[in-house]
Amino acid sequence: MSASNYDLQVDMAKGIFLQYDQQLLIRKFGLEANEKSIYLHYLNTPYRIGRKDGTVEEYVQNRWKECRSYATVMTIYDLLCHHQGTQAPALSDQWCAVGTFVVTGITDTETFTKKYAKIFDGQGEKLKVACESLGGIMQPSVAGANMTCRFSVTPFFPVLLQFWEGDEEFPPKLMLLWDRNTDRFLHFETTFYLQGDLLERLKGRMEEAL
Repeated sequence: MSASNYDLQVDMAKGIFLQYDQQLLIRKFGLEANEKSIYLHYLNTPYRIGRKDGTVEEYVQNRWKECRSYATVMTIYDLLCHHQGTQAPALSDQWCAVGTFVVTGITDTETFTKKYAKIFDGQGEKLKVACESLGGIMQPSVAGANMTCRFSVTPFFPVLLQFWEGDEEFPPKLMLLWDRNTDRFLHFETTFYLQGDLLERLKGRMEEAL
């Protein structure tokens, strides 16, 4: 069976990653590494990148296996390689909608998040458990949200999830907020990969709890 376009792009990305100065990346983001691999945590799961072939592996069920998830792999590569400086970019500690740091392009993510808002509606406790299983830390309510949770995507890059339960007047609503300096960490397109990856993982964790 021929490889999908996503698989082909993942394999191409390995080669692109190998063009970067790995020692610089390790030092810049404070990563653990040895002669074979570079290690980092992504959404509360251990990952490693092969230093000779660029392969991304995840540690699940007590063993390492290659990760072929396009969204996961491309987000990890982008978080490490997008910023061109010798020092890690700084967070602003100011949350904003994705459109705040984008000049052009599609900035409305509500259509995408609506289906997850419907899935999570009425499942507040399961959603809370799922968030915490991915390393999420509950925060004080923002803008009247029923749930506000901060995720460390990696130790150096966070996102904030807000969720409002539906009622007789309003449908459920889900929103991701980003640090105002996100464009220093990721390409705009990668925010969609990361958003989808996070929400799919939450959905999966909730289904596992059934």
